[in-house]
Amino acid sequence: MTELDKTGKIVLDHVYNKPDPRPYFSALQAFDYSIPGEAAPVFRQVIAALRETGETQPLNLVDLGCSYGVNAAILKHGLSMDELYGRYAGAETADLDRDILIARDRDFYTDNPADPDLEFFGLDVADKAIDYAVETQMLDGGIAANLETGALPDTAAEPVSEADLVISTGCIGYARQSTLKKIIEAGDGNPPWMAHFVLRMFPYEPFDDLLSEYGYVTEKLPGTFRQRRFASAAEEARVLDNLAALGIDPSGKEAEGWYHAEFHLSRPKAAAEAAPLERLFRH
Repeated sequence: MTELDKTGKIVLDHVYNKPDPRPYFSALQAFDYSIPGEAAPVFRQVIAALRETGETQPLNLVDLGCSYGVNAAILKHGLSMDELYGRYAGAETADLDRDILIARDRDFYTDNPADPDLEFFGLDVADKAIDYAVETQMLDGGIAANLETGALPDTAAEPVSEADLVISTGCIGYARQSTLKKIIEAGDGNPPWMAHFVLRMFPYEPFDDLLSEYGYVTEKLPGTFRQRRFASAAEEARVLDNLAALGIDPSGKEAEGWYHAEFHLSRPKAAAEAAPLERLFRH
């Protein structure tokens, strides 16, 4: 029987912190993991809106729960999920020595910044994943830290304090309010925008309440975004039970066999009033 965690999700700890990303992409491809690709157009709209406010270049992004730097590979380096699966889950790299894979990746990511004016700093509990992403320059920087149980490390304080935008694609719910609080307070009066894709089985209201205490206004984009297929009937049944307990109708979404996430954008009040969410996504 497939092991489930306390939230009902399949346990994939065995692929989240390997010396390179091949096991990660090979495992997740089987479930059509797609949320970073689904999220990318939304993030690009948010990045464009930030640039319109006159923020200096480059923009500093913190990716919360960044794993191997997937969001950076897409947003900064211009890859798609299919291209990432081809690079890491295909036969071409299956037998490569890790050092050769790292050298190949470093050459690629150094030479192919689709958006060179983005600086990506990653935070994740997986030290090997962070190390790989930084060593290959998929991420510009990063550190392994568990902000649920400890303080923000001194080595992360400066890049987090300089963040213009904090993003995540599935971390919120596992990371709770204490994590966001530490990130906000590191800003020292310069609150970053927050752009989070959150699975529907994780209520966002507690995060909204916390953010409002720091002067944020949170808006939710209409609709949902597919994260991945359920890995088993047991996983699907648990998630549907979780949604039923929250009074959420899964029809046409989770009932069709997919996790679905919602997008929440939290900004300081002045920024939210100057450009409401519907204006950011009017095109």
